[in-house]
Amino acid sequence: MPIDILITVLATTVIQSVFGVGVLLFGTPVLLLLGYDFINALSVLLPISIAINLLQIIKHYQHIDTTFYKHVLVYSIPFVIVFLVSTTKINISVLIGGFLVLVALKSCFPIIEKKLVSMFKYEEAYLSLMGGVSMV
Repeated sequence: MPIDILITVLATTVIQSVFGVGVLLFGTPVLLLLGYDFINALSVLLPISIAINLLQIIKHYQHIDTTFYKHVLVYSIPFVIVFLVSTTKINISVLIGGFLVLVALKSCFPIIEKKLVSMFKYEEAYLSLMGGVSMV
């Protein structure tokens, strides 16, 4: 494994273990900026992120809101699959990285957070949009 990928994975894993997000949220834009394409970035980061999340679920399963996660599965996953397949034909890595950075900056800029919070009123539409945008 190249050293730049290894350093990115180690740094974002530490961030994810402390804050709950990091490997995909920060690792994807970093690898895109380092010149890796989206599919390669995901193939490295996704298994690591899934492993960390599974360990967190095993440890804290009693705190899971099952109703919300059922909605995520119904409304987001179909869009994730459709757009994941379409990304193999279209290269829009800069758009993906920009969107992920925007979401990461929401706590620093109240206007971004306000807009995202207002979208939660329409949960089904929001989850569908996030499923599509997260894989575009």
